[in-house]
Amino acid sequence: MKKVAVLLDLGHLMYQLYKPLGKRNATADEIAEFANKCALIDEEIFRIYCYHCEPFDGTELHPLTRVPIHFKSSGTYKHMSSLLNDLSIKKGIAYRAGELQFNGWLIKKLAAREIAKTRRPLIAGDFEPDLKQKRVDMKIGLDVAWLSSKSIVDRILLVTADSDFVPAMKFARREGVQVVLIKLNHSLKRDLMVHADEVREIVYPPAP
Repeated sequence: MKKVAVLLDLGHLMYQLYKPLGKRNATADEIAEFANKCALIDEEIFRIYCYHCEPFDGTELHPLTRVPIHFKSSGTYKHMSSLLNDLSIKKGIAYRAGELQFNGWLIKKLAAREIAKTRRPLIAGDFEPDLKQKRVDMKIGLDVAWLSSKSIVDRILLVTADSDFVPAMKFARREGVQVVLIKLNHSLKRDLMVHADEVREIVYPPAP
């Protein structure tokens, strides 16, 4: 049996599962089920690691109406808080939290196209918050390095499409740990595939 760790870039995974799940967000049970399906019959999962930012809970003034927007009261905040809490207490799952940084407001792409075409005035619904992830990539890289340098696992099953993890993948392979990229019916950058030992495609949800 090969011992493996499953590392989930949760934002990427939830985006890829959104359409297959009927255009809804995955539940904690579904995320755990997916992670377990990544391992083969001759692989034993040491631990599943989930990486995501805590939802933004600040209050900011809307750029047009100047009305305070309380993000903590939004449905998105409540859903993500509940999901991450459910994941963090699941057996065999370690949740690694990043942070969301508020960088102001953006005009939605669809709204920008409409305004350019029709010259209509801006309305409140044209804006969306510009939120940037912090520390998620760093925590994935640190866990890859720790798992590899301590020879804790034989393989790392990595669910991501971000080529920023190439240095961590190269480090793991130099330490003698195999890196397996998990694919969900989407393309992967060549840089990622070059530095992986295997690309494994998972179908989820399974066909009835």
